[in-house]
Amino acid sequence: MKQQLWPLPFALLALAGCDSLPRDASETTERMARSGEMRIVVMPATPDAATALALLGDYAKRHDARLTRVSAHGEHALRWLEEGKLDAVVGHFAKASPWQVEVALSKPVGRSEPDDAKQPVLRIARRNGENAFILATDRSIAEMTK
Repeated sequence: MKQQLWPLPFALLALAGCDSLPRDASETTERMARSGEMRIVVMPATPDAATALALLGDYAKRHDARLTRVSAHGEHALRWLEEGKLDAVVGHFAKASPWQVEVALSKPVGRSEPDDAKQPVLRIARRNGENAFILATDRSIAEMTK
């Protein structure tokens, strides 16, 4: 019986396309490295933001960028994040936030998930589809809680 080897070249091509996964769909990390800045908003009444800012600062440094704080409030900040005008929003968000569909909310920063899904806790909101950025920040948060 003759073996069919024709799928092999297609499999190799598919693997070659996976060289740098995950990727940011809108190139957040690449833009950060080019511009030298990570644009963030810290929501008002977030006195415990230092831990999240340190985590984002470390990520920015690894990409030769610095944190640039932008002034925006509430819905405007999250809308700007969605539109790509910001890279991250730090604030208190509930797991059951209506924004969870529009942006990628992290796990709680520096603590475990509360039993009440409506209880706001410190999280980092990132733009949906920016998978490299999301995965890297999620891993950093997980390392904190070990």
